[in-house]
Amino acid sequence: MRLGRTTLIHFSSQVAISVSGFVATLFIARELGSATLGVYATVVALLFWTTIPSSAVGSAITKRLSEGHDQGAYCVAGVVTTMILVGSVALLAVTYGPWIDVYVGAPVTDLFVLLLVGTGLFNTTLAILNGQKKVAYSGLTQASDRVIRTTLQILLVIVGYELVGLLVGHVVALVCASVLALFFFDVTPSRPTRTHFRSIYEYARYSWLGTLQSRAFGWMDTIVLAFFVAPSFIGIYEVSWNLASMLALVSTSIQQTLFPELSELSTADSYDRIRHYLEEGLVFTGVFAIPGLFGAAVLGPQILKIYSPEFQQGAQILLLLIVARTIAAFGDQFLSAINAVDRPDIAFRVNLAFVVANIVLNVILIWQFGWYGAAVATLLSALLSLVLGYYSLASLIGTPPVPAIEIGREMIAASMMAVVVFALERAVPENHYVTIALVFVGALVYTICLLALSKRVRVKAWGLLPAPIRGRVA
Repeated sequence: MRLGRTTLIHFSSQVAISVSGFVATLFIARELGSATLGVYATVVALLFWTTIPSSAVGSAITKRLSEGHDQGAYCVAGVVTTMILVGSVALLAVTYGPWIDVYVGAPVTDLFVLLLVGTGLFNTTLAILNGQKKVAYSGLTQASDRVIRTTLQILLVIVGYELVGLLVGHVVALVCASVLALFFFDVTPSRPTRTHFRSIYEYARYSWLGTLQSRAFGWMDTIVLAFFVAPSFIGIYEVSWNLASMLALVSTSIQQTLFPELSELSTADSYDRIRHYLEEGLVFTGVFAIPGLFGAAVLGPQILKIYSPEFQQGAQILLLLIVARTIAAFGDQFLSAINAVDRPDIAFRVNLAFVVANIVLNVILIWQFGWYGAAVATLLSALLSLVLGYYSLASLIGTPPVPAIEIGREMIAASMMAVVVFALERAVPENHYVTIALVFVGALVYTICLLALSKRVRVKAWGLLPAPIRGRVA
């Protein structure tokens, strides 16, 4: 139950992140339009791609700290390595600044360099917190970044800074959240040896492709779209992607919570416990993603219209991306478990297949079919990663348990929700407030149906309640 509560706290922080992100995106879309939103999304996509090396080191820091020995030495080795990598990439960005400005379509190089430094600092602090099994504090740090960023971006846009305001708000938020994270550290720095640096390198040289996989999944389509479509289409596409990603919040929280636990269990070859935790993770991965898919099929156009009428044309894109994000949510659990049992070499091969397929599919399908091609490329790549991840993990710990019955119950509950929401949607007037009300009604119906259908979910939900509440109810 400790892991359940940790996941709940982390999930709550992810909800705060998503709500803040929704507010920011809604404000930017309404005030600056889809074109400016598209330019900002392109900058962020480029940022995520250029921070792949430092993010890979962050994964190595989390892994080595979670093993429970020489934490101070691994922490220092990871920080020093990250500083070298970030400095090198920043120097390249300054050197090729004019090319960056031309690609993005705005003079952003100076702020882009600051974003590189801020992101490197922020990702390192999160890696250290996760390695100490302080996943809840990691989530709170991420939430603080998102809330501060949203607040600053809105204020700066209001006073007239537009794109510059979005980028400055992003930089300042990263730095403030990183400083806040320092107060949660328990690890005491110690002098690393060559062995510690080599150990960080040995893990990172495989995990970088895992980082590349996540970047490709989230941002390859944006990178390629920038060559073929107008910024306004990119803005609409990114809104659809953000909405789809909100449905993977539970999966992200589960993955972050389970990784250090599975990592520690792997040192004792406790594969039965690993399979048990993995099955639990898969059950609750679908809790949000599956009803989100059914809900988007009913309310997708109305939800997008909240941003502005031009965003409605992304309704089919939204549905495709939710399918892709749902498939990826399950596949990510398998890949995370592979890394947790210290086999980044196998995860490397899975991620390599994904990245190659994702790049090739995006270029070909976007070239032929525009933004629909981007969504389909994302979906097919996610399916490939799911299949390869499942069979690769099976070769390490035995066949991973797939809770098909529980997932089926989630789909039944989601179907019942969709029927109710569809009936109500046809009977009530169309406006933004009604759409939001229907979303909440759908969530309530789904929750009631799922609790009625699944004893496993009921037991877990009951256990997450505070003891005084359970006592009064009993």
